[in-house]
Amino acid sequence: MHEQYMLDHKDGMLTSFEGGAETIVEAFIEYFGKKGLVVFPATSWKLGYLVDKDGNSRDPSLGKIEGFTEFGNHFDVKTTPCHGLGIIPEIFRTYPGVVRSICPTSSVCAYGPDAADFCSGHEKAETPLNWNSPWGKLYDRKAKIIFLGTTMRCNTFMHVLEEYAGVPNILAPYIWKYTVTDYSGNTYPIEFRRHEPEHNAYYLKVQQELIDNGVAKEVKFGSANCQLVDVVKETKYMLKRLKEEPTLFCHEYN
Repeated sequence: MHEQYMLDHKDGMLTSFEGGAETIVEAFIEYFGKKGLVVFPATSWKLGYLVDKDGNSRDPSLGKIEGFTEFGNHFDVKTTPCHGLGIIPEIFRTYPGVVRSICPTSSVCAYGPDAADFCSGHEKAETPLNWNSPWGKLYDRKAKIIFLGTTMRCNTFMHVLEEYAGVPNILAPYIWKYTVTDYSGNTYPIEFRRHEPEHNAYYLKVQQELIDNGVAKEVKFGSANCQLVDVVKETKYMLKRLKEEPTLFCHEYN
Protein backbone atom coordinates (compact mmCIF):
# COMPACT_ATOMS: atom_id res chain seq x y z
CA MET A 1 0.00 0.00 0.00
CA HIS A 2 1.34 3.38 -0.94
CA GLU A 3 2.07 6.02 1.62
CA GLN A 4 -0.05 9.13 1.39
CA TYR A 5 1.16 12.62 2.17
CA MET A 6 -1.42 15.36 2.45
CA LEU A 7 -1.41 19.14 2.37
CA ASP A 8 -4.39 21.26 3.35
CA HIS A 9 -4.60 25.03 3.06
CA LYS A 10 -8.32 25.44 2.35
CA ASP A 11 -10.43 24.93 5.45
CA GLY A 12 -13.57 25.90 3.56
CA MET A 13 -13.60 22.57 1.77
CA LEU A 14 -14.56 20.87 5.04
CA THR A 15 -18.13 22.16 4.96
CA SER A 16 -19.09 19.43 2.48
CA PHE A 17 -18.01 16.62 4.83
CA GLU A 18 -20.30 15.45 7.61
CA GLY A 19 -18.18 15.41 10.74
CA GLY A 20 -15.67 17.86 9.29
CA ALA A 21 -11.92 17.54 9.65
CA GLU A 22 -12.05 14.72 12.20
CA THR A 23 -13.96 12.55 9.73
CA ILE A 24 -11.37 13.17 7.02
CA VAL A 25 -8.48 12.30 9.32
CA GLU A 26 -10.17 9.12 10.54
CA ALA A 27 -11.04 8.05 7.00
CA PHE A 28 -7.43 8.30 5.82
CA ILE A 29 -6.17 6.49 8.90
CA GLU A 30 -8.73 3.70 8.48
CA TYR A 31 -8.00 3.23 4.79
CA PHE A 32 -4.22 3.62 4.69
CA GLY A 33 -2.94 3.39 8.25
CA LYS A 34 -3.19 -0.36 8.90
CA LYS A 35 -0.88 -1.74 6.22
CA GLY A 36 0.52 1.45 4.75
CA LEU A 37 1.50 4.81 6.15
CA VAL A 38 -0.37 8.11 6.38
CA VAL A 39 1.86 11.17 6.54
CA PHE A 40 0.86 14.79 7.11
CA PRO A 41 3.03 17.90 7.25
CA ALA A 42 3.44 19.34 10.75
CA THR A 43 5.61 22.31 9.90
CA SER A 44 6.24 25.02 12.49
CA TRP A 45 8.13 27.33 10.17
CA LYS A 46 7.50 30.51 12.22
CA LEU A 47 9.99 29.39 14.85
CA GLY A 48 13.04 31.61 14.58
CA TYR A 49 11.21 34.40 12.77
CA LEU A 50 10.04 37.83 13.87
CA VAL A 51 6.25 38.28 13.78
CA ASP A 52 3.76 41.10 14.29
CA LYS A 53 0.32 41.07 15.92
CA ASP A 54 -1.32 40.11 12.62
CA GLY A 55 0.90 37.07 12.15
CA ASN A 56 3.08 38.55 9.44
CA SER A 57 6.65 37.21 9.52
CA ARG A 58 10.01 38.87 9.01
CA ASP A 59 13.37 37.22 8.41
CA PRO A 60 15.50 37.91 11.53
CA SER A 61 18.57 38.56 9.38
CA LEU A 62 16.87 41.78 8.24
CA GLY A 63 16.92 43.07 11.80
CA LYS A 64 14.16 44.08 14.19
CA ILE A 65 11.69 46.83 13.34
CA GLU A 66 8.81 48.35 15.26
CA GLY A 67 5.84 46.03 15.63
CA PHE A 68 7.78 42.79 15.17
CA THR A 69 8.89 40.57 18.04
CA GLU A 70 10.66 37.23 18.28
CA PHE A 71 8.28 34.31 17.79
CA GLY A 72 10.53 31.96 19.76
CA ASN A 73 12.97 29.21 18.85
CA HIS A 74 11.96 26.24 21.03
CA PHE A 75 10.29 23.16 19.53
CA ASP A 76 8.49 20.56 21.64
CA VAL A 77 7.63 17.45 19.63
CA LYS A 78 4.50 16.90 21.74
CA THR A 79 3.05 20.38 21.96
CA THR A 80 4.33 22.75 19.26
CA PRO A 81 1.40 23.36 16.87
CA CYS A 82 1.48 23.35 13.09
CA HIS A 83 1.80 26.74 11.39
CA GLY A 84 -0.25 27.76 8.37
CA LEU A 85 -1.45 24.30 7.33
CA GLY A 86 -5.14 24.50 8.14
CA ILE A 87 -7.05 22.41 10.63
CA ILE A 88 -6.54 18.91 9.17
CA PRO A 89 -2.81 18.45 9.89
CA GLU A 90 -3.25 19.92 13.39
CA ILE A 91 -6.01 17.42 14.21
CA PHE A 92 -3.90 14.60 12.81
CA ARG A 93 -0.92 15.71 14.93
CA THR A 94 -2.88 15.10 18.13
CA TYR A 95 -4.53 11.85 17.01
CA PRO A 96 -3.72 8.80 19.20
CA GLY A 97 -0.87 6.71 17.78
CA VAL A 98 0.52 9.45 15.54
CA VAL A 99 4.30 9.94 15.64
CA ARG A 100 6.02 13.25 14.86
CA SER A 101 9.56 13.79 13.59
CA ILE A 102 11.89 16.06 15.55
CA CYS A 103 12.53 19.16 13.49
CA PRO A 104 11.87 22.74 14.67
CA THR A 105 10.65 23.96 11.29
CA SER A 106 9.65 21.14 8.93
CA SER A 107 8.47 18.14 10.93
CA VAL A 108 6.06 15.51 9.63
CA CYS A 109 3.55 13.33 11.45
CA ALA A 110 2.88 9.72 10.52
CA TYR A 111 0.47 6.93 11.40
CA GLY A 112 1.06 3.29 10.54
CA PRO A 113 3.03 0.17 11.51
CA ASP A 114 6.44 1.78 10.92
CA ALA A 115 5.60 5.43 11.64
CA ALA A 116 8.35 5.74 14.27
CA ASP A 117 10.99 4.44 11.88
CA PHE A 118 9.81 6.77 9.14
CA CYS A 119 10.02 9.82 11.42
CA SER A 120 13.34 8.91 13.03
CA GLY A 121 16.54 10.82 12.40
CA HIS A 122 15.03 14.09 11.25
CA GLU A 123 16.94 15.96 13.94
CA LYS A 124 20.21 14.68 12.44
CA ALA A 125 19.53 15.80 8.86
CA GLU A 126 21.83 18.52 7.52
CA THR A 127 18.83 20.69 6.62
CA PRO A 128 15.13 20.38 7.49
CA LEU A 129 14.28 19.30 3.93
CA ASN A 130 17.31 17.13 3.23
CA TRP A 131 17.12 13.95 1.15
CA ASN A 132 18.05 12.01 4.31
CA SER A 133 15.09 13.41 6.25
CA PRO A 134 11.58 11.89 6.34
CA TRP A 135 10.77 14.12 3.38
CA GLY A 136 13.34 12.27 1.28
CA LYS A 137 11.96 8.95 2.52
CA LEU A 138 8.77 9.71 0.60
CA TYR A 139 10.68 8.59 -2.48
CA ASP A 140 11.71 5.30 -0.87
CA ARG A 141 8.08 4.65 0.03
CA LYS A 142 6.90 5.30 -3.55
CA ALA A 143 4.52 7.83 -2.01
CA LYS A 144 1.66 9.72 -3.52
CA ILE A 145 1.21 13.36 -2.49
CA ILE A 146 -2.29 14.85 -2.51
CA PHE A 147 -2.80 18.59 -2.30
CA LEU A 148 -6.23 19.05 -0.73
CA GLY A 149 -7.98 22.12 -2.06
CA THR A 150 -4.73 23.84 -2.86
CA THR A 151 -2.06 23.97 -5.57
CA MET A 152 1.50 22.79 -6.06
CA ARG A 153 2.70 26.12 -4.73
CA CYS A 154 2.58 24.15 -1.47
CA ASN A 155 4.78 21.35 -2.84
CA THR A 156 7.29 21.14 0.02
CA PHE A 157 8.86 18.05 -1.53
CA MET A 158 10.12 20.29 -4.33
CA HIS A 159 12.48 21.90 -1.80
CA VAL A 160 13.99 18.46 -1.25
CA LEU A 161 14.54 17.98 -4.96
CA GLU A 162 16.12 21.40 -5.44
CA GLU A 163 18.53 20.79 -2.58
CA TYR A 164 19.36 17.30 -3.86
CA ALA A 165 19.96 18.73 -7.35
CA GLY A 166 22.39 21.31 -5.96
CA VAL A 167 20.40 24.34 -7.05
CA PRO A 168 22.36 27.47 -6.02
CA ASN A 169 21.19 30.10 -3.53
CA ILE A 170 18.26 28.15 -2.08
CA LEU A 171 19.68 28.01 1.47
CA ALA A 172 19.97 31.03 3.73
CA PRO A 173 23.65 31.97 4.17
CA TYR A 174 23.46 31.90 7.97
CA ILE A 175 22.78 29.33 10.69
CA TRP A 176 19.43 29.10 12.48
CA LYS A 177 19.69 27.97 16.12
CA TYR A 178 16.96 26.22 18.11
CA THR A 179 16.31 24.02 21.11
CA VAL A 180 14.13 20.91 20.88
CA THR A 181 12.40 18.71 23.44
CA ASP A 182 11.93 15.08 22.40
CA TYR A 183 9.36 12.46 23.47
CA SER A 184 11.46 11.50 26.50
CA GLY A 185 11.52 15.09 27.74
CA ASN A 186 15.18 15.64 26.85
CA THR A 187 16.00 19.18 25.68
CA TYR A 188 19.02 19.96 23.54
CA PRO A 189 20.25 22.47 20.94
CA ILE A 190 20.00 21.96 17.20
CA GLU A 191 21.13 24.17 14.34
CA PHE A 192 21.06 24.12 10.55
CA ARG A 193 20.66 26.25 7.44
CA ARG A 194 17.09 26.84 6.29
CA HIS A 195 15.71 27.28 2.81
CA GLU A 196 15.17 30.86 1.75
CA PRO A 197 11.63 32.05 2.61
CA GLU A 198 8.86 32.28 0.00
CA HIS A 199 10.93 30.36 -2.53
CA ASN A 200 7.98 28.05 -3.13
CA ALA A 201 6.04 30.92 -4.73
CA TYR A 202 7.47 29.80 -8.08
CA TYR A 203 6.58 26.10 -7.87
CA LEU A 204 3.16 26.72 -9.36
CA LYS A 205 4.72 27.42 -12.75
CA VAL A 206 5.31 23.68 -13.35
CA GLN A 207 1.93 22.42 -12.14
CA GLN A 208 0.39 22.10 -15.60
CA GLU A 209 3.68 20.79 -16.98
CA LEU A 210 3.67 17.95 -14.44
CA ILE A 211 0.06 17.14 -15.28
CA ASP A 212 0.75 17.16 -19.02
CA ASN A 213 3.68 14.76 -18.55
CA GLY A 214 1.83 12.24 -16.40
CA VAL A 215 3.63 13.10 -13.15
CA ALA A 216 0.48 14.51 -11.54
CA LYS A 217 -3.22 14.49 -12.19
CA GLU A 218 -6.18 16.60 -11.17
CA VAL A 219 -8.64 14.87 -8.85
CA LYS A 220 -11.64 15.71 -6.67
CA PHE A 221 -11.88 15.11 -2.93
CA GLY A 222 -15.46 15.98 -2.07
CA SER A 223 -15.93 19.44 -3.52
CA ALA A 224 -12.23 20.30 -3.35
CA ASN A 225 -10.04 20.53 -6.43
CA CYS A 226 -6.82 18.63 -5.75
CA GLN A 227 -3.61 17.50 -7.40
CA LEU A 228 -2.28 13.97 -6.91
CA VAL A 229 1.47 13.62 -7.48
CA ASP A 230 3.54 10.46 -7.88
CA VAL A 231 6.73 11.12 -5.90
CA VAL A 232 8.94 8.73 -7.88
CA LYS A 233 7.82 10.21 -11.20
CA GLU A 234 8.18 13.74 -9.85
CA THR A 235 11.70 13.03 -8.62
CA LYS A 236 12.89 11.63 -11.92
CA TYR A 237 11.19 14.34 -13.97
CA MET A 238 12.24 17.32 -11.85
CA LEU A 239 15.87 16.23 -11.35
CA LYS A 240 16.21 16.10 -15.13
CA ARG A 241 14.39 19.41 -15.46
CA LEU A 242 16.56 21.10 -12.82
CA LYS A 243 19.73 19.77 -14.44
CA GLU A 244 18.66 21.47 -17.65
CA GLU A 245 17.59 24.67 -15.89
CA PRO A 246 18.98 24.92 -12.32
CA THR A 247 17.47 28.37 -11.72
CA LEU A 248 13.95 27.34 -12.80
CA PHE A 249 12.47 28.60 -9.52
CA CYS A 250 15.11 31.20 -8.65
CA HIS A 251 13.71 34.33 -10.27
CA GLU A 252 13.95 36.23 -6.99
CA TYR A 253 17.74 35.84 -7.14
CA ASN A 254 18.23 36.94 -10.76
